[in-house]
This record gives sequence, structure tokens and C-alpha cells, in this order.
Amino acid sequence: MNRSAAFAVAALMWFSTGQVWATGGISIASPGGGSVHGLVIGIDAYQQVRPLKGAVADARDVEASLKGMGVTDVTVLVDAQASRAAVLREMNALLQRTKSNDVIFLSIAGHGAQEPERIKGSEPDGMENVFLLPDFAPTAAGSVQRILASEFNHFIKQFEMRGAKVVFVADTCHGGGMAREIDPRAEEMSFRQVPRYTLLVDKLQPVSDKSDPRSEFDFDRTAFLAAVDRSTKAPEVRIPGISGLRGALSYAVARAIEGGADTNHDGRITVSELFANVRQVVYQLSDQRQNIVTVTSPGQSPDSDVVFDLTRGVVLMQAPNSPPPSTNAAPAPSLGPPAPPAGNGFTQERIAAPIRLAVLDGSTSALPDVKSRDVTIESVQPTDNPDLIWDPSSQDVIAWGDVVAFKVDPTDLASVVDRTAAIRDLKKFATRSPQIMRVSPDDRQHRSNQTIDIDISDVNNRAVLLFNVSGDGTIQMLYPIGSDASLNQSANLRLPLRVREPFGAEQVVAITSQQRMAELESLLLHLNRRRAPGQVIQAIARYAPPDARIGSIGFFSVP
Repeated sequence: MNRSAAFAVAALMWFSTGQVWATGGISIASPGGGSVHGLVIGIDAYQQVRPLKGAVADARDVEASLKGMGVTDVTVLVDAQASRAAVLREMNALLQRTKSNDVIFLSIAGHGAQEPERIKGSEPDGMENVFLLPDFAPTAAGSVQRILASEFNHFIKQFEMRGAKVVFVADTCHGGGMAREIDPRAEEMSFRQVPRYTLLVDKLQPVSDKSDPRSEFDFDRTAFLAAVDRSTKAPEVRIPGISGLRGALSYAVARAIEGGADTNHDGRITVSELFANVRQVVYQLSDQRQNIVTVTSPGQSPDSDVVFDLTRGVVLMQAPNSPPPSTNAAPAPSLGPPAPPAGNGFTQERIAAPIRLAVLDGSTSALPDVKSRDVTIESVQPTDNPDLIWDPSSQDVIAWGDVVAFKVDPTDLASVVDRTAAIRDLKKFATRSPQIMRVSPDDRQHRSNQTIDIDISDVNNRAVLLFNVSGDGTIQMLYPIGSDASLNQSANLRLPLRVREPFGAEQVVAITSQQRMAELESLLLHLNRRRAPGQVIQAIARYAPPDARIGSIGFFSVP
């Protein structure tokens, strides 16, 4: 099908003395009947290199998700707590607690770097990945405060030798490239990578053993998730409805282990489901700046190998200042996969926070009194983490490093604001149950008359709605149109689109369901070619069925 698109710019909680009971909640369990253990590290407060903004929040989020899902053995090290001595101590202590059929969940968030490999030929590019600790510095004393990738591999192998499965999440980066260049007028972005350094004196004494694996492919029961590949930088991103910056990978993994990755609702999260869910959520939240790397052990079968079982029951969570729970308590009974929530749940996920609008030169005199139909507008300075920056000289609108709309008259800014609020809600919706979709051939900026493809996966016997929200908020219905099938009859759907003027940001949204969405389709056709992003959000919140999957991806065009 050729299509030319003219793009324009639940748990009930009650509190008793010392305890919190989550009734009807979902828990995760080891599929082999063992225990789940977590070690979570997050570092913002680097003393000698550039601090980060969201790694500690990432660690706390992952901690809360694990504990909220019934995991009682979770160790967290943040900022100054995460010295090399403390990390090695907790790794060794966790190793001693590990038994056969346990699941070990390791998560790190912070700065990464690359150094020349210590063992010649051990790395494809001759460089070894390194995780930096708070007091790291390229000095003799500071050189000790880092953990080599080979040291993580050493411990992972030791966990495996005790019969455990391992999930290792590395929300850091080691390379220096980007999927798209950043507009220089944008607020400075934060990345989890430091420049190359030279250690004239290296005091580190690595933890190692002759049997240590040489790479991630030398494991038997381990799943790796990395924020980016070896040559790309991982940005800290804005998460809809959450203040500050975060790591997209950590956020996505936290939502996945809360049950979001159970795509087929069978009460089990397979390696394949975990990888696909997290990959799509990160891709969406990062505005396609991040493509995560996932690696499974050669002996694993991703489609059938289970990471976590999901069980329903009553979960006792320890409140502050309360005594620890009894270790003799019977486990929550497994009642099969959790029941779907009443309604579609999208209405409750809408975000009420204002859109923060800044003028590039810091002045508001060039702006009229911008009035939005859908959201409150807050005027801020360009350095105050704005959602949008308007350049009064060129009249371009910039958001997080990209030009979302070119030559926008001040009187039309309200439409771009409404669009920004709608995209924020769409990203939130798409995190809960994401529909897998991609832009090809790549995620770079696209130019006039270039053809791109929107690829939507796993849609056999599912109804598909596809529409675009342009940079100025105009809705464009893309599928179905005319004789297009109401239920897709193939596993994948590809729609070619041609880039046309005006240029800027495009947000292509896919909604799929096992049933035809007649009311939602009718409303989208009614809103076609109108500036009505807020009405689209209201329509999805009202008419999307409970089994709906939503994908929301952006791409960017330039003259």
C-alpha cells in the first residue's frame, strides 16, 4: 500500500499499625520455585566528574517496583553508599544468599566509560566498559572507584554456578554518538557518559578468576539489558507525569516487572516479552534517541524461557519502623494470571501538570497571552527545564533537542502547546501496554520527499488504527482508509509515508485491539485534518478497549 502523507508541523491499600497490606496485588516469583533477590545501584553525586540528575530516582523506582511486587530481599546503594568496597561487599553477601533456582536482579544507573582492554582480544573494539563510582577520578586514589565489566561478569558467573538465573540492567553508556543531532538552541542535555580519560597510575586490583567469562555470550542463564550500544550516548529523559529527568531503561524495566511485560496475559514474563516491552517503551520515551541492546545466553530460548511468574494474592509490605515480617510466613497462593482491570484505565493516566514554555532570549515581551484549550501554561526561563522553547528570531519551537515546528507565529503557539500536552499523555498511555512499532530506515532527521516506513509488529487478527499528530497539532488519519481491512491478516503491517512540507515533529500513533474500534475510528475520521490533539486524547480515554495496545513514536523532518 502506497500512502503519501503531507505532514505538518490497583491495589486497594489500607494502613494499620506498622504494616501495609496490598489486597489482590500481583507478585513476581522465580519460575523455578526459588527466591528473587535484588541489588540496585544509582549514582548522581559524582565528586570529580559531571553529576547526573536521575540515576538515584531510577534506583528508588526499581526498588519500589521490586518491593511492591513482593520481593523482600532488595539491597540499594545510592550516591556515597556505592563505594567500591560497599559494592563488592554486597555482591559477595548476595552470592552467599543465592540458592539454586533463585532469580538475581542486578541494576546499575550512573556514568559509564571505556578503557583499553586489560586482556588482549577480549573486546571486539579493544575497549572495555567501565561503571564509575561516586569518588572516581583519573588519579591514583580515584582510579580505585570503578567497577570493570569483567568484574560484573565474574559475579554473574558465580551466581549462575549456584544455579540462579540473572537479569542485569545497565542504565549507563560508554560511547559518544547520537541517533540525531541536538539543536544548539535547546537546553543542555544530560548523558550518562564521561569523556575518555587516561590513568597514569591505576591502583585498581580487579576481582577475577581463571574461569571468568570473556563476554556476555559465555553465560548460561543470564539476560542483559543495556541502555545503548557501545558507540551511542544514553540521555536522561523526561518521563510523562514525573518531575526531573530519568533513565528511560530503568523506568521501562520497573514498569515491565510490575506486569507490563506480560503481553499475552498468561501470568508469566518470558525473556522475549521482557526485551520487546522494554525496547519499545525506551524507544518511545526517548523520542527514538535510544535503541537498547539485549543479549541472551546462547542456551536460552527467549520465547519460552521465563524470567518471572506473576501471582495474585495478599502481599505484606513492611512499613517504616515496623518489625521485619516472619520468614516462616506461607507464600501468597498462585491464582493464575491477574484479571484485567475494569475499564481501559487510560482516563486515570492523564497528566494535569502545566506545559512549561520559555522564550529563547529569556524575555516574555514578544509573547502574547497564550491560551491553551487543554492545559495550563507556565512561563519559565530557558534554563528551567522547559517543555518548549520558542525562538523569537526564527519563530521555531524546540523541544528536548529537536525542532518540533518551524516558523510558528506567536498567535499559533497555543496549538503547539496543546500538541505537547497530548503527546505527553500518549507516551504515558503507550508505556502501559505498548504496541511494537518502528520508523525505518533510521531515526535520524528526514528531508523533503524522502520515503520512510512505519513498521507495526505482532498485529495478526488485530484491528489497527494509525494516525499522525503533526507539529502544530493537526490530526491526520492514516489507517484504515477506504477498503483497508478492519482486522489485519498478517503478523506485520508496513505503511510507507512521504515527507512533505511543513517540517518539524511528527508523532505517529498506532492503536491495536482484538476487536474493531468502530467508535474510536469514527471519531478519528471526524477529527481528520483538524487541530484537535486534546480531543484525540479524550477519545482514546473513553473508547479504547481494555486490551488496547498503543504505540507512539516520533520522527523529525527538516527542509
